Amino acid sequence: MPLSPAEFAASLLREARETHPWLHHPLFTTVSDGKLHVDQLRNVIRQQGCFFLDTLRHAAWKIISVGGYTPTWEDLERQRALIPLVVEEGGEDMVGGKTTAHAFLFVRLAEALGITREELFGTEYLPTTIIEKNELFLLQRSGTLEALCGGNIATESINPVHMQRMADALEKHYGVARGALDFYHVHVEVEGDHADRAVRLLERLAVTDADQARGRLALRRAITARRIAADGMLEAFVGRGRR
Repeated sequence: MPLSPAEFAASLLREARETHPWLHHPLFTTVSDGKLHVDQLRNVIRQQGCFFLDTLRHAAWKIISVGGYTPTWEDLERQRALIPLVVEEGGEDMVGGKTTAHAFLFVRLAEALGITREELFGTEYLPTTIIEKNELFLLQRSGTLEALCGGNIATESINPVHMQRMADALEKHYGVARGALDFYHVHVEVEGDHADRAVRLLERLAVTDADQARGRLALRRAITARRIAADGMLEAFVGRGRR
């Protein structure tokens, strides 16, 4: 018997809170405690740019993956429900708001840490970082269910906690001005809504045992990819002794 949609969504959200490396991995707890050297932190931020500089395409795949060659009425409804996620990533300043693209905010964050734009965009990414990005993009292209469970539920649901921790740590321990931390502050504000939207869509997409198995696997694939990347950065920039 499949879980009810509400029970299924709750189980995924609980698993994300309990297992996501951004909340529990030694690399990120070290950052939160202010025990990572600033040069090590710069390297971590540069690696994260592999994904964070490309989040507009990542979000857009949610819409692209909906429906086939000739969409149904339900497909059109799902596409419209996903449009706000893309607008937020691309910058609400494009449609009368104030917040610019999340990728631009990430560039501003990097510059506040002393990472030049040339250095950021010229980063040589670790193999584990490439694995993370490729897997997350593959989930987006696999279908709406995989995109929601592997993106909104797996990571965006925990981002209000993680992003607040990062903002607090960078301001308190690394001397980053609060105005340069909008990348984190914006995610604290909007990611809970992203997760709520995903939960509402799951009520129509994850009703059978097979659908729920696909969704659960997508969440675990995404979290595993994030963990692989965190392991790679910890080993490359901190060393095996801190694992």
